[in-house]
Amino acid sequence: MYRGYIKLFRKTIDSVVFTNPELLKVWIWCLFNANHKEKWFSINTGRGFTEIQCKQGEFITGRSEASRQLQLSPSKTRNLLRKLQKFQNIELESSNFYTKIKVLNYSDYQQVTEDVEQTTTKQRPNNSQQSTINRPSIDHQSTTTNNDKNNKNDKNNTGLRLFKNDKLYNFDNFKKSFINSKYENADLEFYHEAVMNWADSNGTKKKDWAATARNFMLRDLKDNKLKLKNGVKQITEEDREFNRWVEDNLNN
Repeated sequence: MYRGYIKLFRKTIDSVVFTNPELLKVWIWCLFNANHKEKWFSINTGRGFTEIQCKQGEFITGRSEASRQLQLSPSKTRNLLRKLQKFQNIELESSNFYTKIKVLNYSDYQQVTEDVEQTTTKQRPNNSQQSTINRPSIDHQSTTTNNDKNNKNDKNNTGLRLFKNDKLYNFDNFKKSFINSKYENADLEFYHEAVMNWADSNGTKKKDWAATARNFMLRDLKDNKLKLKNGVKQITEEDREFNRWVEDNLNN
């Protein structure tokens, strides 16, 4: 069924997903199934077939099919997929007939670079003796070139750092950075874990990780999906209209 390969970052070992063997299994299963390019699928809705578009990083499955492939119960499969969605590894779009799963940031860490493809097509030496003789000088040249590139990248990336090397990787520091801000009522534990999991999965470096966390919150706020602390109510547009009505009538 499966052909080819996927990339799996070593930083996965530091992620929350890695601590749960079954969750890791489901995450890798999602990576295996995600389409590397856009595809269309015909789905039987009981009243005929309908065409469903799956973009890069997405795939279609069903509860029973996913359970069968993963060799887990349907309820267990559902709960693990919801956990991956909570950690913002995936997005779920369900209907009565199918579930569409989207691997978030798929293109950031699953694309094959041209450098890798070119390396595999380079001409090899004609005989083993030539390979043995030339290897030290080639390795030395490669090491020197890589060092030069690394030095150049270090200069260009001054101030950039992985999330795990940032002070906000510590939750207490993360929480303090949002005190007395409009984000302090957000579920900061959830967003800290979401940023940590996202950062660990793709190795991104940032200068301001607090800004990255705010972007996570703003995106959810825009979609009216902002995660809030227990006991804090999400203010809806109806609430805002009612508050404006109260203010107008009190002023009158």
